[in-house]
Amino acid sequence: MINLSRFTKFTIALCWVMSLALSGCGITPPQDLLPVDVDDAAKARAWELKGKIAVKTDADNVSTNIYWLHGPDREELRLTSMLGTTVLLLTQDTRGAELELDGKQYQGRSAAELLERLSGWPLPLEELPLWITGQSHPDDSLTLDDAGRPELIEHKASGWQIRYQSWQQQSGAWVPRALSLLHPKSRIKIQINQWQALASPGQVRPKTSPKEPSHG
Repeated sequence: MINLSRFTKFTIALCWVMSLALSGCGITPPQDLLPVDVDDAAKARAWELKGKIAVKTDADNVSTNIYWLHGPDREELRLTSMLGTTVLLLTQDTRGAELELDGKQYQGRSAAELLERLSGWPLPLEELPLWITGQSHPDDSLTLDDAGRPELIEHKASGWQIRYQSWQQQSGAWVPRALSLLHPKSRIKIQINQWQALASPGQVRPKTSPKEPSHG
């Protein structure tokens, strides 16, 4: 296991003034994906977000900016300093996962397995795309708020508990703005400043111009 104490100190030194994230910067989607609006986050087969993440374990206490690109066959999770410098890059596609840290590259079967093996962080990367968009697994225990949105999700199989503090409307859908993930081994806080639904060009319906009235 890699000792991330140096990484932690470096990150905190760069990011301690990040109480205001770079929310003024717009999201630029990859060239093969286009931004779209959806009326339900569950309808977005791909999306990307910008925000802040704080991870606290027995060994580490890290707070940094986060960029996450999620798609059916790829994941890209990037942690950056307030100046935009990439501190950690975790990617996964059909070939496997790769983590870039401190100028070195590491490979693994999955992003979750690779990150926990190297850092000791048991992040639920396979379940997180659902939870981070306010969705739950069929076997999750779900408590709703007065608006009918998730307030508490308990994933008994893994021991994770997800609490939603606030919601926002982004890309046409209601998505969480602030949520906390609790586990016996770690605590994660996520603040989503921007969330954008994405689709491939072939999935985007062209806008049709209204027909002019017939004057017969």
